[in-house]
Amino acid sequence: MEAQFATDLLEAYEGPALRLLIVDDDDVDRERLRRMLSKSDIKTHVSEAVSVEESLAYLSNNEFDCVIIDYRLGLTSGLTLLDNIRTSMHNHCAVIMVTGLGDEEVAAEAMRLGASDYLLKSQLQSNKLIHAIINSVHRAELEKKLHNMAHYDNLTGLASRPLLLENLQQVVKNNEPAAVAFLDLDNFKPVNDNYGHDTGDYVLVTIADRLKKLLRKEDTLSRIGGDEFVLLLKGIASKKECNLFLNRLISLINTPIELTEFECQVQVSASIGVALVTDDSLDADTILRRADQTMYQAKNSGNNKILFFDPHEEKRQYDRRTMLQAAERGVELNEFELYYQPQIDMVEHSLIGVEALIRWNHPTLGLLYPQTFTEALEHPNTGILIGEWVLKEALKQHSTWNLPDLVISVNIAPAHLLSNNFVQRLALLLEQAPTVKPQALEIEILETVSISDIQNAVEVVKACSKLGVHVALDDFGTGYASLSYLKQLPLNTLKIDKSFVQNLLTNPEDRSIVICIVALSQAFNYKLIAEGVESQEIEQALLEIGCQFGQGYFIARPMPAEKMTLWIEAHD
Repeated sequence: MEAQFATDLLEAYEGPALRLLIVDDDDVDRERLRRMLSKSDIKTHVSEAVSVEESLAYLSNNEFDCVIIDYRLGLTSGLTLLDNIRTSMHNHCAVIMVTGLGDEEVAAEAMRLGASDYLLKSQLQSNKLIHAIINSVHRAELEKKLHNMAHYDNLTGLASRPLLLENLQQVVKNNEPAAVAFLDLDNFKPVNDNYGHDTGDYVLVTIADRLKKLLRKEDTLSRIGGDEFVLLLKGIASKKECNLFLNRLISLINTPIELTEFECQVQVSASIGVALVTDDSLDADTILRRADQTMYQAKNSGNNKILFFDPHEEKRQYDRRTMLQAAERGVELNEFELYYQPQIDMVEHSLIGVEALIRWNHPTLGLLYPQTFTEALEHPNTGILIGEWVLKEALKQHSTWNLPDLVISVNIAPAHLLSNNFVQRLALLLEQAPTVKPQALEIEILETVSISDIQNAVEVVKACSKLGVHVALDDFGTGYASLSYLKQLPLNTLKIDKSFVQNLLTNPEDRSIVICIVALSQAFNYKLIAEGVESQEIEQALLEIGCQFGQGYFIARPMPAEKMTLWIEAHD
């Protein structure tokens, strides 16, 4: 039965001549194997080696379908060679171990190290040997295909992420100098959109072929998805050396690509983030992540940018994420608190309003002011979460004071103002505070930021005005608001930035600016509040210019709700 199966296998094999390497230090055994092979109709090209060193030299310079190794090679075990083939050389050819020993432990160890088959010399016959070779070659080819599917990109033939990480981890393990360049093509999406995905694939393959020509044999070039490529450049230890190489690479990428079918050319550029393999590089994943994050920073800087990983920037980003997460927890755990600063009529010395100012009672850092967590306040998610809490808390406090004519001002971050459903959410919060008239709530928006998306800002502000809510333009004079901008916005209040107010007595230019703002507010019939009233002299100067309302340390510092309540009672 076995002989018939071997015969069927031989008849089914119609491939090219098999390239075989026999590794045995016994001349007689090598000759015996040659004779067995010659009795078969299978064509073979046979090479011979008598030691591990000689066989490794053969394997380094030639490709073989199957290596037949004797277990004993002088003072060395054939298992050493087998281990080298599978680990150091990463060779996927078939390997058959032959031995005169019938030791099951040897057989088990051979199979563990990656042997395709294990044959005893005493039982070796021509058909059995040929059967083992062809069977092992078929299995090795299948394993190689599966390996390639897992380790190589189908479109470009480049290494995929698993192989890149293997090679990179080996570099880290050996403490070799290297650079990892994470490359993302710019302007690639329009190629797919305008000419189709087949053309997009053609452009990717063209770029891959160009990159292959530039890289050295020891480097690894991989495509890890879409239009992203990663280069592992061995032996590069300095930014200068890496920059020289990558600038050449960018020039190559920038070369126009001919699209014959469409009779035109397309041109793409690249953004590259680089992470050098250094002593503090923990593992391959960390290095690749660093290069990836740096690439996105490069991409935000414009096309054809090369940016190197900066550990200080990574720490800043880590601290930022930590702070955002802590802020979101802080909202849930009621760590935030509103302080209130009075706004007064400086002629009558009567209270006209209060500005709600957020503070963070951080569990480990203590009381934090807004400037220390600005990124959280302006973040498109965290900022909205905090902003809604501020509005809700301010309305709740206004209900507690039960002063219908008191205006409470709340700063609204740009991301919050321009977020989806801002007006609807504001209306809902007002409904939940029925004792507070909409006119008693004033939202403060920054001139410096709202102008960046003027059309949306105008629509949102108009919708807020329809609810009855008042709108103030904060820090006026520091931005670029034009008269037409002021005309479009249905404002109620302008707030003069404190930088002008504080220098009112000493800087003629600042005094002139304040005079102009007073005239402007009168022309548009806006209420005008000066921020930063820090002394009686400044208060008097403002009144002389024509500014009647103010807030600042001379009047009162921001204070918690309980103290604000006492202040109101004392000035009633």
